[in-house]
Amino acid sequence: MSATESKPASILIVDDDELVLSSLRGVFSLQTDYQVVEANDPVKAIELVERTPLDIVISDFLMPQMNGIDFLKQVRRLQPDAIRLLLTGYADKENAIRAINEVGLYHYLEKPWDNQAMLMIIRNGLEEKSLRRQLFEKIGALDKLLREHDELSDRHHFLERELEMAARVQRSLLPDRMPVLDGFAFANVYRPCAALGGDFYDFNIASGGTRVLKILVSDVIGHGVQAALTTMLLKGIFQEAAGRATEPVGLLKDMNGRLHRVMPEGMYAAASVVFVEPGKSRVHVCNAGLPYPFVLRAAERRLDEIALAGTPLGLFGEGDLVQYEARGLSLEPGDVMLLGSDGIGSITDEGGEMFEDRQLRRVLSELVGADGSKVLEGLMDKAMVFGNGQPIPDDVNLIAITRN
Repeated sequence: MSATESKPASILIVDDDELVLSSLRGVFSLQTDYQVVEANDPVKAIELVERTPLDIVISDFLMPQMNGIDFLKQVRRLQPDAIRLLLTGYADKENAIRAINEVGLYHYLEKPWDNQAMLMIIRNGLEEKSLRRQLFEKIGALDKLLREHDELSDRHHFLERELEMAARVQRSLLPDRMPVLDGFAFANVYRPCAALGGDFYDFNIASGGTRVLKILVSDVIGHGVQAALTTMLLKGIFQEAAGRATEPVGLLKDMNGRLHRVMPEGMYAAASVVFVEPGKSRVHVCNAGLPYPFVLRAAERRLDEIALAGTPLGLFGEGDLVQYEARGLSLEPGDVMLLGSDGIGSITDEGGEMFEDRQLRRVLSELVGADGSKVLEGLMDKAMVFGNGQPIPDDVNLIAITRN
């Protein structure tokens, strides 16, 4: 519904001739529902314009104290949206034409006028005013949308910069190189699916004594800022707890208790830890909710999957629900132990089949006998081909331990 339909138009008639006022009053009263205000003095009419919203102002040209053009100039200044009509005699036609530019005159009517033609002009003027107002409203709404778009764009760029800074901080928490340990070689693949990942790995090696290397592989639930912040927390807790841990079960229990006290409800981290002693063939592994580790046995040309269940870290406090089991495994020369999150297994083909369903174990069986670096390289190549080169849906985090 237009403004002219929802609310009667308000019209001001200004003329010093009572006959003109009476004639126009009668036309509007009989044929319209317009709200009509009259004035026979342009000075007093200006006072009305100052305090009364108007849709149309009809003014005579020849009036005492002020002519119609000067009066309509004041109207234009006070109510620029009001439609301005000028009543003029034939002799003043030239002045009326001049007023079109000077006061933004919508139309002029020569006396005597035709009532139906006048009403048609007024209806057209009101419709044009309504359309113009709607246009201005839409332009205003568009301007608002553009401003909001600019603000969102600025905010987006700001968040992108903040996200990149957070990603750099997170990457700086990862080890800058693989550890060096007598009798073993280490390789890894770390590929987050977004700027901020929830996967993490770290190493700790105590100074002096047996110099046991402790390895952590973890996967924090979710992605984004909260998961990334949790990986930062995880690093500090691992390094502090690993510094005094003597065996894997104790390390995971210590980490679990610390994380449970500080992590938000519903947050947790799946993890595996491995203890590796230089020069020894036996390693000790303990799992807390990650996929089972694999051992690629070079001499036997066999793939072993080490079934180790365990409660994710931080999900429960100390009690019967928190259970961890450690397994000691002998790695012979050429054997490779593979630890990792479930990211590579979640890669899917076009039919929706996951890489872990059938392909993962088959590919690893084919890679038995290769060193850790080649195992990771071949595994990633096969997984990406399986996924048809599509973006990975989850963080990929793998560590290969090769017995030299």
